[in-house]
Amino acid sequence: MSTNHRWAKRLTQAAVAASALVGIAWGGQTVASASTLAIPDISEWQGKLTSTQVSNLKNQVSFVINRRQYGSSYVDKYAANNTSLYAKYGIPFGEYDYATFTSAASAKTEAKNFYNRSNKNAKFYALDFEENDVTSGTTNAAVKAWYDEMSSLTGKKLIFYSYQSFATTYANSARTKFDAQWIANYSYTPTISFALWQYTDSNYLSSLGEATDNSRAETSVHPISWWTDGLTTALAHTYSYSSFRSGQHVYLHKGASKYVDRSKIDTSDRQKFYTISDVKPLTMSNSKQELYIKELGQWVLSQDVTGYWVGQHGSFNLHDNVNIYSDSSLTKKTGQKYKNGTQVAGKVVKAPDGKSYRIKTDKGYITANLARLNHAYFESMNSSKTITTKQKIYAYNKTSMTKASRVKSYKKGTTLNVTAIKKRSTGSRYYVLTNGNYVTALHGHVKK
Repeated sequence: MSTNHRWAKRLTQAAVAASALVGIAWGGQTVASASTLAIPDISEWQGKLTSTQVSNLKNQVSFVINRRQYGSSYVDKYAANNTSLYAKYGIPFGEYDYATFTSAASAKTEAKNFYNRSNKNAKFYALDFEENDVTSGTTNAAVKAWYDEMSSLTGKKLIFYSYQSFATTYANSARTKFDAQWIANYSYTPTISFALWQYTDSNYLSSLGEATDNSRAETSVHPISWWTDGLTTALAHTYSYSSFRSGQHVYLHKGASKYVDRSKIDTSDRQKFYTISDVKPLTMSNSKQELYIKELGQWVLSQDVTGYWVGQHGSFNLHDNVNIYSDSSLTKKTGQKYKNGTQVAGKVVKAPDGKSYRIKTDKGYITANLARLNHAYFESMNSSKTITTKQKIYAYNKTSMTKASRVKSYKKGTTLNVTAIKKRSTGSRYYVLTNGNYVTALHGHVKK
C-alpha cells in the first residue's frame, strides 16, 4: 500500500472525484451511505508524525490504518511512534501487514510477527495482500493460514485488503473468511462486495501537509462504530446462516424488503418458496452470502430467507440438538431430543401453514431447516466421477445391498470410479461403479 510498493494508478483526479460520489451504483454494490471524514492509511512514507500533526489529524479522520511491517523481515520505521500518538490523542486505528509470505508456513510466521509487533490498542488488524510472492502451495492456502494464525492470537476483527482484480484472482475463496473486505479500485466503485473502498491515493490532509491514500466506509455494511469499537469478532456482529448451496430451497421472509442491489422486493414475491440458482460470498448487513433466485431474476441476502430440505433424502445428519414434537406444526414437544451428530431417518413433509417443512421420524416430527441438519447421502456426482472411501465399505451386486449380495470390500482411502448415482423410493442414494456393482452414497462412508 505504500507509494513505492503499489499497483499502478490508472485514473486522473477528476475521474476519481466523480467515481467517489455517494449514492451512485457503479457495479454490484451501491454506495448508499459512506463516511465523510478521511480514512487514511499511513506508513513510514508519511514520515515520523509529531504530536502537533496527530492532534490536528484527530478532527480530520474517522480512523487511521497504519502499516506495521513489510513482511516478516521489515518493520515500518515509524509504526511504534505513530501508533503511540494515535492512542495518546484518541484516534481509533487499525494496523496492517503488507504480505510478502511465500507459503502457508511463512504466512503463519508473518502473522505471528505482525501480532507480536503490533500496538495492542489497535481496533482491528488487516492483511494487505497485493503481490504474489507465494512459491510453495497456493495463494488461497497461504492467505487462509495467515487468517487462521491471527484468529488464534486475537479476537479482534480481521480485514482483507487488496485491489479488486488481484483479490478475485489470488484470494477469492480465502478472503471470504475475513470479517470485512477492504477493496482498492481507483477506476470505479468495486463490483465485488466491500465494506471499505480505497478510491484514491491523493487525498490532501492539511494536518500532515501532504496527500495520502484515502478510503470510504460503506456504512450500510458496517457503520464507522464497527471499525472503531474494538470489539472482538464474536461480539461485534452475528451473521445469519450463510452456507447455502445452489439447488437448495428457501422461503423468502415476509420482512424481506430489499434485494442486494437495494431495489424493492414486491410484497407479492415474499412468503414464497424458491430454488437457489447460484451463490456468492458477500459481507453485507447480517449476511455472508448473496443468493440468486432465477424466478425473481435477483440476488437476495441470506438473512432474508430460511432454507429447508424439500423432497425425500432418506436420512439426515444433525448439526444441532433438535426437539422432537408430536405434531407437524412443532407446537407440542414430546420431551425428547435428537442430539447433535445423530443420523436420523425420516420423511420430509410440508408444515400445515405451508411456509416450512418438517421431517417425520419414528419418534415424531423435527424441523427440516437445513441450517440445523444435512442430508446424509450424496445426491450428485463430481466432475471427475470418482469417490474415495472414508472407511471400509462393501460393494454389492444388488441394489438391496443385503449381506448376501456383497461381492467385494474396499479399504479406507480407496478411490472408485462411478457412472451414476441412484435414488431409492425412501430417498436414500447409492453409487453405480464402472464394473456395475453398487456402493453406498452415505457421507460418513465415502467422499467425493
